[in-house]
Amino acid sequence: MRLTTSCQPVGSARITSRLDPLQLALWAGAMGLVALASLRRAHELIPAARGTADPFLTLAGIILAAALADHVGLFRLLASLLVPERASRYAAAAAVLAFTALLSALVNLDVAVVVAMPVALRASRRSGLPAGWLATAVAVTANAASFLLPTSNITTLLVLGRAPLSTGAYVAESWLPWLFVTAMTVGVLTAAVGWGRGGQTRPVATALSPRAVLDLTPMFLAASAIRALLGAGLVLHGTFAEQLASGSALASLINNLPAAAAVRAVGSSGRWAAVLAMAVEPHLFITGAVATLICPRIARDGGAALSAWPFSALGLALVPAQLATAALGLRVAGVLR
Repeated sequence: MRLTTSCQPVGSARITSRLDPLQLALWAGAMGLVALASLRRAHELIPAARGTADPFLTLAGIILAAALADHVGLFRLLASLLVPERASRYAAAAAVLAFTALLSALVNLDVAVVVAMPVALRASRRSGLPAGWLATAVAVTANAASFLLPTSNITTLLVLGRAPLSTGAYVAESWLPWLFVTAMTVGVLTAAVGWGRGGQTRPVATALSPRAVLDLTPMFLAASAIRALLGAGLVLHGTFAEQLASGSALASLINNLPAAAAVRAVGSSGRWAAVLAMAVEPHLFITGAVATLICPRIARDGGAALSAWPFSALGLALVPAQLATAALGLRVAGVLR
């Protein structure tokens, strides 16, 4: 049986489905924020929208390009190369998580969860891996690996909008901590998933649709309204560890997208504290990012259970180690002194 990511879809291929409560909540929250900004700081709303537009336009272009790549079978080919048909449980788990990490880092977090989750469910069925835990591991890995490029995560683009850094300079600083975090995350999760007992899943197919671009609209409106309301933004203060902790707490409490729209990073340490807090921390809670919220829907379509409590338990165990590993990578790279 070949692994496929592009075939007749069982469910919607959009970031959210037409009747998905998540989409309704995003629109309701966005319109509420826009209304509040219009009442309190109407003169700031248009400038804030202009300042927020570039990251969302960039992400829209990435999603469109990824949808084309999915349509021509590029991701199917990559999956077949990285996830062999006859592999041991541990090799299959490692291959699925490596595939997820590469998609998240080199393409985008949201693309990664839509494309990698069906691959993971097929690998679970074939190799006897625990489907629920593998689905959870995919969601965690996608978040943890989403900071190699500025475009890997919309929150990074939002942070860099207020603390500019060229792509070359960013990658020069990011690649080593990304390698450390990804290796640690994939290694730990491979051991955990490979050790577990498997369960049956239903065949599931999810194609990446260009219509996913439309789902960026409420997120753009919400981010623009938050920036209009907060003006110059919230500055993280203290040492790198203190900024990382406060940024992570902010992302946990209000979701990483509004947190990234609110934060204004100062200096190299502040920039990286904000980037890591918004990209890595959200898998502490399943509500921490839109990408983690769509993972349970895809898993459910395939007959796997991805619930909030195991997700948070895994996050509580991994997030501190991931952030510490990222900080170590930044120090080794000479970014932090």
